[in-house]
Amino acid sequence: MVRSTARTGTLPAEIARSTAPGRLTRQHFALYRGYLDGVSETQLHASYGDASTDVRVTRRLIAALRDTLSVLARRARDTEAAHLLRLRPGSIPLFEPPPAAASPSLEDFRETVDPGGVYGESELLALYSEAYPADTSPAVDRRAARNARLRRRQADALARMEASLAQDPRPDDPIDGWFEPAITARLTAAGLTTIADVVGLIERRRHRWYATVPRLGPKGAQRVVDWLQLHAQALGQTLSPAALVPRRQWQPTPRVDIQATDAVAIAPLEALRVPKALDGSKGSNGASAHAPFGTDINAISAWLDARSGSEHTRRAYRREAERLLLWALVEKGKPVSSLDAVECAEYIGTFLTNPQPAARWVARNRGERCFDGWRPFAGPLSDRSRETARSILSAMCEWLVGEGYLSVNPFAGFARVAAPPVFDSATRTLDFDQWKCVLQSVEREEYSFAEHRDKLALLLAYATGLRRAELAAATSDALSVGRLSGVDGVVWRLAVRQDRGTPRRVLLPPIVVETIRESFARRGLPDPLACPAGTPILAQARGGQSLTPDGVGKIFKRIFSNAGTLMESDASGGNRRLQQASTHWLRHTHSTHALAHGAHLQELSSGLGHADVSTTAQYLKDEDSARLLGVETLLRNAWLTRKTSELS
Repeated sequence: MVRSTARTGTLPAEIARSTAPGRLTRQHFALYRGYLDGVSETQLHASYGDASTDVRVTRRLIAALRDTLSVLARRARDTEAAHLLRLRPGSIPLFEPPPAAASPSLEDFRETVDPGGVYGESELLALYSEAYPADTSPAVDRRAARNARLRRRQADALARMEASLAQDPRPDDPIDGWFEPAITARLTAAGLTTIADVVGLIERRRHRWYATVPRLGPKGAQRVVDWLQLHAQALGQTLSPAALVPRRQWQPTPRVDIQATDAVAIAPLEALRVPKALDGSKGSNGASAHAPFGTDINAISAWLDARSGSEHTRRAYRREAERLLLWALVEKGKPVSSLDAVECAEYIGTFLTNPQPAARWVARNRGERCFDGWRPFAGPLSDRSRETARSILSAMCEWLVGEGYLSVNPFAGFARVAAPPVFDSATRTLDFDQWKCVLQSVEREEYSFAEHRDKLALLLAYATGLRRAELAAATSDALSVGRLSGVDGVVWRLAVRQDRGTPRRVLLPPIVVETIRESFARRGLPDPLACPAGTPILAQARGGQSLTPDGVGKIFKRIFSNAGTLMESDASGGNRRLQQASTHWLRHTHSTHALAHGAHLQELSSGLGHADVSTTAQYLKDEDSARLLGVETLLRNAWLTRKTSELS
């Protein structure tokens, strides 16, 4: 009867409180066993309680367990257990007599009591026993034995109750009764009815699985994950590491080394295993028998190290190189160093338009590089994507020819697959009304930390034209002050790290400097120049860590969205354009406005970090319209009016 009651998850009515457990697990019995042994409630809460609550919740749970076990023991006609399990800690103390003083030896006692040797041996022993009696007595022995028996009987009673009542969760169990009522309600609302459903959702959606459960949030999700990990052995399933850590922290999974076989498995470049016969060391297009890199993988890695200027560029180059390498190995059965012009034309003109068989080449879902199910393609490539691939691969092979690894470039002489896109800064530059609306959208009488941080991000991006990754990486130790010819007072500069060469330095207008100082003061930090190295200029609202580039992008998306709601619909479609704007639009706006205000092209190119001034010159194409949007005019608007004189 008792087992049936516990297995259904129902409890007696007199203890059916919010703190009572829906099901008695072995963790409940471990908690109560520690309570009976006299472990403090604070320590019990730290070991068994919910980290998001305080010790009072664990205290109420202990009281509920005491009532539950007592009632269920009476129902099972186990009177002894019902009585013993209600005894509070200290009711059956382990009797420990007070520590006795160290007894001297008989010889030392003789020197103290009878230095003259008056007493006989028997008389001296009697005096010694009177002064230092034995620690034990029949009464003490009986009391200690009784308490020991009671504690054994109490432990046995709890063990009997655990054997009959404790149950382990099973994957097909309903979630009701295993989780807290509030969490159960939210999981149920998302269509999750069993523990297996919850585990399946976590494995499918990974670290942010809770985003599909309304009102759950990361803290509630962590409690669910902690519970599943605690009962992993009973459930017979352990959550994969990818479900427990963010994607950026995933580690590559070990792969079987098949180098000794002739098979080539689809795998990313860093995990690819190529048999000796296909490694490229004896390619028919090899420049010599003693090529400098030895194998195709080594040659591609050397090219990536030498020619990819940024992490973003490296990913793009690596993607195209590993696609070609895998196609050559799997579809043609030869290394890249043996491909000829006809095969490369087939790759660009036929294979990339529709990679087949799709099961081998195209990912069914978004696959991470560290998973065995990774595939190099998401689907067919457009003409522009195929042109990008052709351009990158031709540059790679040309570099390998120059390094003496290939004899000829098999992509040389190929016609363009598609014309390059025409750069038009005017379509991605904020006009006067849009910029004015963006400025007004961040104006506040009183700022929260996040609102002030967003204002700083907007001013910093517009004043410098930095990319979002550069904004995220900006720190206090990159700030410096100095003098500038023709300018009174000190001038602040920000050093921007680059992938190659020395950092470039951009000037910061006084309004930006003042806003940086205000931001640091809001964070309780000293002057930016006195802060420790690595202190981020744009920080997260919680914790003060650096923003990620994606985080910076989200800030500007939010700013532009808010600005769009402030702008009424008009014929120009300004509201719609603001909804489409991104961080890079501010870079275009900075460039166009700076040229319109008389900035020198070479200086602007250096500040933007362009490798070639011709890239910057493209902003001159719409210079006439841009002159209507001078920086000085724009900064007279909204709340920047009082700062105009500082920027002149």
